[in-house]
Amino acid sequence: MSAQWYAASLQSNREQQAQKYFAGQGVIHFLPTYRTLSSRKDRSKILVRPLFPGYIFVQLIIPGPKKTDVLKCPGVSGIVSFSGVAAPIDDSIIESLKILTGADSGEVQPHPLVRAGQRVLVTEGPFKGASGMLFGSSSRKKQLVVEVGFLGRAVAVPILPEQAIPLL
Repeated sequence: MSAQWYAASLQSNREQQAQKYFAGQGVIHFLPTYRTLSSRKDRSKILVRPLFPGYIFVQLIIPGPKKTDVLKCPGVSGIVSFSGVAAPIDDSIIESLKILTGADSGEVQPHPLVRAGQRVLVTEGPFKGASGMLFGSSSRKKQLVVEVGFLGRAVAVPILPEQAIPLL
C-alpha cells in the first residue's frame, strides 16, 4: 500500500505548531501559505497566512504508524473523514498547490470554492504544470483556481487564457 495525502484538521491558529511537530516526527507534510499586507495606523506588515486555515496536509499510509504521530500532534482534531473513512486527496491537487505556492509570485490568494468553469492545464509561465479550473468574467482577466472541494476551499492565481490548455 502506498502513501496518500490527507487533510488533518487543526484547532484555530495551530498550523505553524503542527508543521514544526510533524518535521520533528518525520511526517511528510505540506502547509500551503500566501502573503498578505496587513495595514495598521502606524505601519504596514507582510503576513504569511495558511491558504486553508485549520488544515495541514499529511502524507500517510492508513493504517500505519505515522497516523498515530499525526493524531498525537498538539492541536490536531483528526483526519478529515467521511462515514468514518479517511478521505485521500489526489496527488495532482497537492502538486498543483505546491507549484502555485512555490512560484513565489505573490499572486496566490484564497478564493471561494468554484462550481462552474473549464478544467485546464497551465502550459507556460510561473505556474506551468498546475491544473485547475479557469474562472473569470472578461476575455483577458482569468484566474486558475485549484480547489480542495471537501474542505470548501480553493486557491486562485491570475493567468492569461493562452497560458492554458483544456483538460478532457
